[in-house]
Amino acid sequence: MAFLALASQKSLLTLQQNFLQLQMVRIQNDVQYCASQMDLVKQKYRGSDGQYDEDPDYLYYEQLDEQYSSEKDALESQITAIQNEISSLKTLVNNNIKTSCTLNLATGN
Repeated sequence: MAFLALASQKSLLTLQQNFLQLQMVRIQNDVQYCASQMDLVKQKYRGSDGQYDEDPDYLYYEQLDEQYSSEKDALESQITAIQNEISSLKTLVNNNIKTSCTLNLATGN
């Protein structure tokens, strides 16, 4: 029964990891969109005396980019923690299997 519980926990962690990776893709797409919008504002100011970095749209997308970067860092940390937990579960399962096999051999079961 312990193997089933560990396998279920591993499956749950894998599902969480996949969800976080999907969120990471969404954030990366949002970061790319912000960068493209910031480039459009820069192009609008090219050849003029105006400063694109004072444009309200540019400032908005710059702020969004910073927010998305923070979210990306947080997701990366969570994904790493889940990957470490999955690795620990794999090790635990392998050790339990070895122990179970050793006990079966020792007892003749």
